[in-house]
Amino acid sequence: MNRLVNYEVLKNTKINQTTYILELKGPTSWINPGKFLNIQIPDKYLKRPMSVYDWNKNSLKVLYKLIGEGTKILSTIKPKQQLEILTDLGNTYTLAKDKKQLIVCGGCGMGSVYRLASQLTAKKIDITIIVGFKTKADVFVLNEWKKVCKNLIITTDDGSYGFKGTVVDAINKYKLNNLYYYTCGSINLMKAVYKCMKSEGQLSLEARMGCGFGACMGCTIETKHGPKRICADGPIFNSKELLW
Repeated sequence: MNRLVNYEVLKNTKINQTTYILELKGPTSWINPGKFLNIQIPDKYLKRPMSVYDWNKNSLKVLYKLIGEGTKILSTIKPKQQLEILTDLGNTYTLAKDKKQLIVCGGCGMGSVYRLASQLTAKKIDITIIVGFKTKADVFVLNEWKKVCKNLIITTDDGSYGFKGTVVDAINKYKLNNLYYYTCGSINLMKAVYKCMKSEGQLSLEARMGCGFGACMGCTIETKHGPKRICADGPIFNSKELLW
């Protein structure tokens, strides 16, 4: 059930030129992989939706990138400040039973799937993770990922780190098109992954949101089963539902 809660900022750590990890103290019992929250940015009317990257009993972490005025303001928030947050939003990933599976994400899309990867590894699923970046300067949070996945492929568009090319190039190179998959990232990345895969998967869609819980209908998309709201019916959709 959605709850409006004040969380205390513990850390707001810059991990590269444009990316931060925000650590917040507060309730976490509502979280499962794929869930998101809406953060009230000081002096801004609309809250900003963000995936929960990691959590424990007392705190959670949010991975975010500087994109507009809202995230720039968020990057200035200091420890001990309070942030009003709408919690328990969205649905969660459904774990498939396939013995081999694929996770594909780009940049801060990592925030949605890190704990999913941990759960799959704990269930002895053989997972391959492909993470795409533009260049070496954008690469981050690799050590944690190496702990949850032995088959980690980092791609950069310019080849300055890891595999040279896009995530789709890597999927095709290593012939991973038939694996059950999960993906999160920019809409262009997810559409490209969707079109290159021959198998079923789950996609965590991103959208600008008004309320975050389905009342305003502002993030509605057309699916094979009619209109659906990304915030309330998603953000995770089965690939078979999409009209891409």
